[in-house]
Amino acid sequence: MRKSFLFILLWMLLLSNTVIAEDFENAYVKAEVIHVEKVNYKEASNQIVKLKILEGDYKDQEITTEYFAIEYSQYDFDLYKGNKVMVSIVKNDQNQIEARIMNICREDHLKLLAIIFLVSVIIFGRIRGLLSVVSLGISGIIILKLMIPMIVKGYNPVLGAVICSILIIFISFILISGFTKKSIVAILGTIGGTVTAAILAQTFTKLCTITGLASEEINFLIREVGLEIDFRGLYLSGVLIGSIGVVMDVAMTITSVIFELKSHSPRIGFIKLVHSGLEVGKDVMATMVNTLILAYVGGSMPLFLMFYNFQMPFSQMISKEIIATEIIRSLCGSIGLILTIPLTSFIASMMVENKGSSR
Repeated sequence: MRKSFLFILLWMLLLSNTVIAEDFENAYVKAEVIHVEKVNYKEASNQIVKLKILEGDYKDQEITTEYFAIEYSQYDFDLYKGNKVMVSIVKNDQNQIEARIMNICREDHLKLLAIIFLVSVIIFGRIRGLLSVVSLGISGIIILKLMIPMIVKGYNPVLGAVICSILIIFISFILISGFTKKSIVAILGTIGGTVTAAILAQTFTKLCTITGLASEEINFLIREVGLEIDFRGLYLSGVLIGSIGVVMDVAMTITSVIFELKSHSPRIGFIKLVHSGLEVGKDVMATMVNTLILAYVGGSMPLFLMFYNFQMPFSQMISKEIIATEIIRSLCGSIGLILTIPLTSFIASMMVENKGSSR
């Protein structure tokens, strides 16, 4: 049964990747740099680049174009023979094709990194490691194919995030651990912690008058794409999805500990089981909270450097929406994680005490 389910999920993942590729194949094409000549001006330099188109209607044609490196931007790099780039091809007034270099093609290197990741997971995790990767892929499909379209079509982003979160939680635990008592306990604990994080985020987003419009990406969506959605709800949906991973980890860890304790010590009582779960949870919490908050801080380092450089007062800095949103995100996720520990300990202890340690 589980093998059949695994093959179905793998097929869905491959199908999704095919659809995504078809949607974007006409936007840019891949090309290889076959010759580069540097040209220096008084205050700037550029490169005359000869390209060979690798795909699309103009495959194998060679085009010469000019590339300007823009200092202190994402285009601040030099090109060399053998580099692969993404180019946009258009026809000019003389019906001749022209190419504009849009970016470095990083696909091959990222695929190599993904292969290293997959091999590492499979070597050390074997079938369970493979199932965890499939679970991650299914989570991505749910977000890209269900949650994002719901938001774009005008549905409540928080409602969409709740539905998708529940789907991700159920599929992940059942795929990895099967439909067992252990997975049911972990699912209930995860849902409890995630809902707690969502309620807190909703409350403090309202109290802090968060608009959801502070980030550069949101401004791009409004200015360039013209997207009209509930941006505050979009922010809340991000908080909800972002908290699932660590909460799932904690819930399964506590559940596994309690089930193992009961299987090795059948006479251990309910109170001791709950206490053991809480003690293990304290150690897990100490590292997980650090992991969660430092992950958010690490992603905002350029922002903190900017505020530090301007020597902005602390009270003024945390009142900036772009900072306040990260504080709400990290603290609500951490509180949800913390409350998952006693909730999961209680549910797991009650289940093994009442019905035995069968998994």
